[in-house]
Amino acid sequence: MIEWLPYEESSFKKAEIEDKPIFLHITAKWCNYCKSMKEQILDDYELADIINKNFIPIHIDRDERPDLDMFYQKASYIIGQGSGWPLNLFLTPDGKPFSGVSYKINEGKNYFKTMIEKALDLYKMNRENILTRSQTIIDAIKPTLSVPSEIREELLQNPEEDIVREIDFEFGGLSKTPKFPIYAHIDLLLWRYWIRPKPWVKNAIELTLKSMVSGGIYDNVEGGFHRYSTDRAWLLPHFEKLAVDNAWHIINYLDAYNILKDSFYLDIVMEIVDYMKNNLFSKEGYFYSSQFADSFYYTWQENELREISDMTIALVDGKAMVDERFVLIGRDRELIKQLRDKLISKRKQRQAPQIDKSIYCFVNGVCAEAFIKTWRVIKDKKLLTIALSAIDKTFETLYDGEHLYRTTKKINALLDDYAYITSALISAYEATSNNDYLDKAVSITEMAINKLWDEENGGFYDSEEPILSNRFKNIYDTPYPSANSIMIINLLKLHAITENERYFELATSSLKAFSNLASAYLSPYYVRALLSYFDLLTLNFYTSLESNLGKAAIHQITPFIVIAHRKKDSNYIVPSVLSKQFEPIYKPEELTKFLRL
Repeated sequence: MIEWLPYEESSFKKAEIEDKPIFLHITAKWCNYCKSMKEQILDDYELADIINKNFIPIHIDRDERPDLDMFYQKASYIIGQGSGWPLNLFLTPDGKPFSGVSYKINEGKNYFKTMIEKALDLYKMNRENILTRSQTIIDAIKPTLSVPSEIREELLQNPEEDIVREIDFEFGGLSKTPKFPIYAHIDLLLWRYWIRPKPWVKNAIELTLKSMVSGGIYDNVEGGFHRYSTDRAWLLPHFEKLAVDNAWHIINYLDAYNILKDSFYLDIVMEIVDYMKNNLFSKEGYFYSSQFADSFYYTWQENELREISDMTIALVDGKAMVDERFVLIGRDRELIKQLRDKLISKRKQRQAPQIDKSIYCFVNGVCAEAFIKTWRVIKDKKLLTIALSAIDKTFETLYDGEHLYRTTKKINALLDDYAYITSALISAYEATSNNDYLDKAVSITEMAINKLWDEENGGFYDSEEPILSNRFKNIYDTPYPSANSIMIINLLKLHAITENERYFELATSSLKAFSNLASAYLSPYYVRALLSYFDLLTLNFYTSLESNLGKAAIHQITPFIVIAHRKKDSNYIVPSVLSKQFEPIYKPEELTKFLRL
């Protein structure tokens, strides 16, 4: 077997001492191709022996270190072998990439053996060229220096137009394949539609959200979305299910329900919630990270479907087939509801895909946020209990008072960990009025500022440790909302709640840091943060959550609102935007009118 080493200084030192190139292998546990490569290539004794003797093998889990993954994915792209997982690169002993080898499922062992032997010969025979080439690649990856500029208010002038121009108006989503869900784009389109309803914006939203469900990317049997689709029509998915993906789907579909008032979206939310409760919420009280891909489990032979009902013919499409088995599509939701129990019973006769039971800080943050938001809409207290449990368990496991960790392996938290868990803590504070959650949100934010803030230009770095002397900041949504954009919104909310001006100043500095880079198409969540900068409405509670007014406020969700719990001994709410205060509100119907609900 391959004697994998971690990505750390001691591994590079070993490569230097032994004068060997590094074989870097980056995988994801949920990645089916990664599993196939291990079985076909890496578990082969001959190949493992070649790698162990001639290379320093280093393995990275991309969920544990997405910062390293992003860096080396860029290198792979520059080298000319594209990107994705599994990623295989050959590095100099100091970690600089000079070549790579793609895993080709049909090429097999001999192809891979030839490629690693060529890389070894290249390293031994052309050392000077290798060093020059590897430095050229690193230079191409180095972050572009962006000079801060004044906040560009013009980004708020019809930003939805920049997005809608790129929408596929036949199947929804963006006009390119493979097709990933566009969480941040949908988020911005929904909020812009709420501000200024435009039929074509609504069409883009509805076409995207409903087309995904009517395709194969959504599991209409047990609920939950697969990661992405390989085709335009959302028919052929990669079958892994990620908790973070499904949490963002909950947020998108819940907002669509609140803004568009169509119960279809709430039905999907509840199916995803049920899937996550049944499969991704642990008995210990936290969210697991993913369920692995298994095309056999999710697909059907024609005779299996006919045994259930002759009507199942309406749920298949000849274009949605994997290994001559049908992917069930959701074009007839009523029929699926009628047959769901039988479909589940039949499917459960197979071995369910494995669950990755790792606990990740960022995963539990976004899942808790999604469940709190769902509780606020449907008022099922069990969902709030689950969300608070996930937050509490994350802190119990991954926070020691001085450090926040990404995983139980004591990997230092990355910016998305800080961003997502802080956002969840603020939501927990709003939902419970428990100041412990607010205190934790402040502590985690201060820790992020101390460890990740760019003192010179503003904004947050992705990680504490530089990668080959480079530290990166990101504002692009790929497809998850940028952690920097989430942190800006966190800072604005903390300013509104605590009235600490420093947080507003940091949010302003961060908006300026990325102003020259941002666009509605590439960074829609930045535009969402910019909208919050100008329009964030604070509901100052001088009442309890148990009062009729408190209940009305907490169970209504509109854009750009944060709740600040002031005193519980009165019975009114004072809305405010920055220093501007509005007249107190005393009755639920007054609040509804004020919020334009």
